[in-house]
Amino acid sequence: MKKSLLIFLLVFISAVAVASDRKNNRKEDKKADSVPVYIWGVSMSFSDSTVYFTEIQELDSVVLQNGALPHLQYYSYELKDYMNFEENMPGRISVVYFNEKRSKLEKKELKVKKHLIEKEGKTVRYLGDKFKFVKP
Repeated sequence: MKKSLLIFLLVFISAVAVASDRKNNRKEDKKADSVPVYIWGVSMSFSDSTVYFTEIQELDSVVLQNGALPHLQYYSYELKDYMNFEENMPGRISVVYFNEKRSKLEKKELKVKKHLIEKEGKTVRYLGDKFKFVKP
């Protein structure tokens, strides 16, 4: 009798632990899926005084992994290839910035823009709706 009661308690505790773990995993998955990630990019060349900015864009279906954007380099290559092939401006350096909070990204954009204009003497132009980041 005691043995079957002990087995029942162990099975019951195991079932509760598994159910609790599944519930926590579902909450984490929902939280990760519901957080938008914003991105914007800069394309520049040392031999050109014009720097091109993309608009701040929301990436669909992207989840940060330990605070890092998966495949970050592909987004940079995507902007570099666009400038090379669509705008016919080869040899440009492309840098992308990302954040979960749009306001923080806007502050970073203003900081970079101010530095490029005041310290470097560059002209800033926006690509507008011509360029859109896509998930790799």
